[in-house]
Amino acid sequence: MRNIRTIITTVLLALLFNISAGAQEYFMHTVTQGQGLYSISRMYGVTEDEIIRLNPGSEKVIRAGEELKIPVKRNPTSGKFHTIQKGETLFRLSVENRISVKELCDANPGLSAENFKIGQVITIPAPSDQDPLASTLEHAGDDTPKEIKEAVQTILTDTATYRTTHVVKKRETIFRITRTYGITQEEFLEANPEYKYNKLKQGAVVKIPFSRDEIAKRNKRINDAQDRMQSIPDSTLFSMNESKSKDTDGIITAALILPFSLDDSTTTLQKQMIEFYQGMLLALDRLKNEGVSVNLKVFDSQADGTSVQPLLDSGDMDDVDIVFGPRWTNQITEVARWSTAHQVPLVLPMNAAADDVFNNPYVFQLNTPQSYFNQEIYNHFLEQFPDPNVIILDADEYRRNEFIDGLKTVLTDHSIPYSTIMVDTAYQVLMDTLVPYKQNIMIINSPSSGPLNTMLPVLQLITRLKAPEVETHLFGYPEYQIYAADHLDELYEVDTWFYSWFYTNNMLRESVDFNALFRRSFSRQMMVSYPSFASYGYDTGYYFLKGLAVFGKDFENHLNDFQTDPVQMGFKFERVNNWGGFINRKVFFVHFSNNYKVEKIDFDK
Repeated sequence: MRNIRTIITTVLLALLFNISAGAQEYFMHTVTQGQGLYSISRMYGVTEDEIIRLNPGSEKVIRAGEELKIPVKRNPTSGKFHTIQKGETLFRLSVENRISVKELCDANPGLSAENFKIGQVITIPAPSDQDPLASTLEHAGDDTPKEIKEAVQTILTDTATYRTTHVVKKRETIFRITRTYGITQEEFLEANPEYKYNKLKQGAVVKIPFSRDEIAKRNKRINDAQDRMQSIPDSTLFSMNESKSKDTDGIITAALILPFSLDDSTTTLQKQMIEFYQGMLLALDRLKNEGVSVNLKVFDSQADGTSVQPLLDSGDMDDVDIVFGPRWTNQITEVARWSTAHQVPLVLPMNAAADDVFNNPYVFQLNTPQSYFNQEIYNHFLEQFPDPNVIILDADEYRRNEFIDGLKTVLTDHSIPYSTIMVDTAYQVLMDTLVPYKQNIMIINSPSSGPLNTMLPVLQLITRLKAPEVETHLFGYPEYQIYAADHLDELYEVDTWFYSWFYTNNMLRESVDFNALFRRSFSRQMMVSYPSFASYGYDTGYYFLKGLAVFGKDFENHLNDFQTDPVQMGFKFERVNNWGGFINRKVFFVHFSNNYKVEKIDFDK
C-alpha cells in the first residue's frame, strides 16, 4: 500500500489541474420535468428566494430545459455541488478534487457513463485522507483492466528520485564513481551537493542519479502512462467502481414502522395503519407461496413528535434489509440518517412532504411530490387528447390551483387553445365555447365537491343538447373517485376522466379478487378509504420484497424491469437527482365513459 500511495502522490502532482482562485458565486442547474422551485431549493440546501434573486422571473414559471443559477453554499466538511463542464472526465474530477473515483461514484449513485455529460449537476464530497487512485484500484481489485495495471506498474518502477546508492571505497574518487555508473560529475554533484566542497570519505553512502538520457526516457514512460490513465473511458471507471453490495442470505428481513398507537383509543389513523399492515401480510403470504421467505419486524412508532431513535439504537434493526415507514416527518429524518449509515432502502408510503428524498439515495417516496406528479399528468393528457379545446371552469374562491397553473403553461407551450369561464355562467355561454370536431375538455379549477355539484347538471344538459359533431368530456381530480358514490350516473353521462396515482373499483376484477381475499383472511370487510390502505400495503410490500428476492441489493437498478399486477397502485421510479433517492411518477387516468363502463388506463404498458 505504501508503494501505491507513492505512485498516487506522483500522479496527482503530475496531473493536478489548476483551479481558479476566485470564489464561484453560483453553478448552473438544468430544470428537468416536474421540478419546481421548492424541490430544486431542497436539493441544494438553499431558499427559493435565493434562487429567485439570481433568476428573476423564475417565481412565475420555470420550464424543463431551462438553466437556473444556484448559489453556492460552501461547506468544507460535506463537499460541494458541481456542474459538469466540457472536457471533464470522471478521472479528471477525481484528481482535481482529491477524491477517489469510488468516492465520487458512491456520492452520486444516479451517475453513469450514459448520463455523465455536460450540464449534469453532481455532488463532490470533501477530500479524504486516502490517495484517490489507490482507493479506486483497491476497490476494483481483480476488476482493474490490464491497461490500467500496466500504467500503474510503469509508474511504480519509474518514480525513484535516484537510480541507486553506492558505498565509497578506500581512495575512490568522484571521477571513478561517475565512470563506473556512466554519469557525469555534474549529475553526481546535483544528486550529492554536499560533495561540491567536501572530499569523499571511505564508507560514505552516496546517491547515484539517473543520467539525463535515462531521465528523459523515464519521463516519457511516465507521461505515456499518465496519458493512458487520463484517457481511461468513463464507462471503464464506472464499471470498476460499481457497488459490490451483498445479497440477502435467502431470508429477507423487513421492518414496518408505523403509528399503530395501540395504547390509545381506536382512531381512523390507527385503523388505516392496521389495514396497511394486514395488506402487507397478504403480500407476504403470496411471496411465501412463490418460495420467498420474509421475516417482518413490526414496530409501533406512536404519535407525531415521538422519537424512534431508541429503536434505531437498540440493535433490533441491525439485520434489516429494507424499511417501510415511518409516517411522521421527524421520525423520517431519524430513520433516513440510519438508512444512509447502513445503506438500507427506506420506503416512505405515507408522507409526500418529507425532503429526505432529495438528498438520500436510499429513499423511495411513493406519495409523489405534486410538481413531479403534475408533469406526468400533462404528458398523458396530451397523449390522450391530441386535439383538445380546453375550457377551464373557474370557481372564484378556488383560483389557487397548482395543477391548473401548470396546465395553462403546458397548453401555451404547445399552442393549444384554452378559455376560462365562471362556474356559475349560464349553460348557453358554455355551449358557445364548444368547438365542433375537437375534443372539448372541461376542467373545474378546484377538486372540491361544491363546484362539481354546481357544474354536473349544467354538463348533463350540454351533453343532451349538443350537436353530434361536438365531443365533450369532463376532466378532474383523484377526489372524483370519492364523489362517485353519490354522482356515478352523472359522471358516466358527461363522460368523465380523472387522474390519480391510485385507483380501485369493485367493478374491476383485481379489486373484486382482493376484497374476497381480505374478507376470507380477516373475517371482515375493508374500511372505505381513498386510497384503500389494505391494497396500499399489499401492493407496496409485494413490489419491493419481490424486487429484493429477484434482484437482491441490486434491485434499484431494475425498478421498472418487472411487473407485479398491483391491485390499486402502480410503480414508475426515477431518481430526483444524481445523489438523491427515488420518487414514484406513476399516474393512471380513470374513465367513466358515457356507455357506462369504467376504464383504468396505464400509459406505461
